[in-house]
Amino acid sequence: MSLIFTSTFSLIEWLALTGLAQSVLILVYIVFRVRNWRQASLALAYFLALGLAFGLQFSMRLEDYEYPIRLMLWLSRLLGPPLCYLLVLQVAKSGALPERRQFWVLALVPAVLLAGLAVRNFAHVCDGPDLLCQGLFSWLYWLGSLSGSIAMLALWGQKNLFTALRKAKGGRERYWLVMVLIAANVGAVAINSLRSTGSLTREDADALLVTLGLGFIYLAMTALFRVYPYSVQLNPEPTRFKLQVMTSEEQQIAERVRTLMEVDKLYHEPTFSRAALAREINISENTLSRVINVAFGKSFPQMMNEFRVEDAKRMLNDPSIPVQVVAFEVGFNSLASFNRAFREITGGAPSSYRLKKRATPGEN
Repeated sequence: MSLIFTSTFSLIEWLALTGLAQSVLILVYIVFRVRNWRQASLALAYFLALGLAFGLQFSMRLEDYEYPIRLMLWLSRLLGPPLCYLLVLQVAKSGALPERRQFWVLALVPAVLLAGLAVRNFAHVCDGPDLLCQGLFSWLYWLGSLSGSIAMLALWGQKNLFTALRKAKGGRERYWLVMVLIAANVGAVAINSLRSTGSLTREDADALLVTLGLGFIYLAMTALFRVYPYSVQLNPEPTRFKLQVMTSEEQQIAERVRTLMEVDKLYHEPTFSRAALAREINISENTLSRVINVAFGKSFPQMMNEFRVEDAKRMLNDPSIPVQVVAFEVGFNSLASFNRAFREITGGAPSSYRLKKRATPGEN
């Protein structure tokens, strides 16, 4: 006896499955490198909503449940622009969460839901007792595009933040990640607006949204892996902050310092000083020194050198890069200072470390 199973997927279903797989990959990537769940909450929420949208789009093949699935799909896409607004602010601020007052944008979601319910009850857009119908969805798409437009326009008031981000040290990658995020959500809002007016059919709008989402996922993955490379971020035994002896404000400063070091890699500049870091965070040097001493358990120069040496270890794994080039690339102003710092932190010379790695290539 033989079993024969055949199933045919449309192109949009294959694209939706691909987008779902890539969304899961990004979520796994974030989960495995996260050190502060509160700080990662917006990114997790955004890519969860995006992954859910891809999964629900694929589920549209279940025709008997079309309207309930389409309602959930609409809800997952409705969350996109508000979460985009908050995530853009966080990325532009080097990982710091937006201020509490800026979370007002999330109120757009229940407001649109209530407006949709009001339309259903008072405008009589559905014939008969059915809760959902095509006429209601036309209104929901219009309300969703209005909500998304408000969230995107709210970012216009933060345009000075983007200018500062582009000019900041190490801010170029984050600037383009922000631009891609904004462009994808503006495009989604425009597509939903055209669908609500009948300028686009449901099938064409879904195809465009899936394609746009897939393009964004690809670009976001590329940017994330450049801003947060595995070889640097997944080093064993990451720095543990002693947050219990600091105030909440000092904890935020410590997180900002860590982000500026690990993401912006300010230690790559040989002349970068404690005073420059204090100006970057807009605090006094005394406060900065206290936070570094408590959070990292070392002085500013020691912290800088540890970040440089960790970066150097990664580069030393490539035998084609001369040791002197490694020294200057990671921020040391001379080969002698690099050798001295490397020996103090690891107990051996850079050349010995490289030889050991070549002898035992399987070790991390």
